[in-house]
Amino acid sequence: MSDTGELAALVGVAPDVLVRALGDAWTEVAGPVHERWFVSGRPAQVAVGWDGFGFTLARPEPRWSGPAELVWEFVADRRFSSDDVLYERAGLAEAAEEVARKRRRSFRWCPVCRQVNAREHVHDNTGLCMPCVERYLGIQH
Repeated sequence: MSDTGELAALVGVAPDVLVRALGDAWTEVAGPVHERWFVSGRPAQVAVGWDGFGFTLARPEPRWSGPAELVWEFVADRRFSSDDVLYERAGLAEAAEEVARKRRRSFRWCPVCRQVNAREHVHDNTGLCMPCVERYLGIQH
């Protein structure tokens, strides 16, 4: 389920305008208190945060806090406004793609199932994804 329309409403632009500037398939995730965060990509590659005053383009860097609790953290890249989405689409799209490139550099491919995984879903230094670790090594996460 995509939250693109919800993010577009926060930004104050039509969904098609948002998609041309920042891409599609946005999903809202739990972030820091008093902020709303949306991520795009599978695995997540780009994030946009709303703090009530403006927007932040960021790289998602989730971390595990306990055995089954993924905590979303974000590395801010730049602030932007609704006007940037309307009038500076190309520059904003370029900035979002650079954020995505930085995030993708940390992705790893599981040597067993050959699926791409974000580093938070790769088991230690085996390089195996969590489902393969559970299935073939018997390690529960």
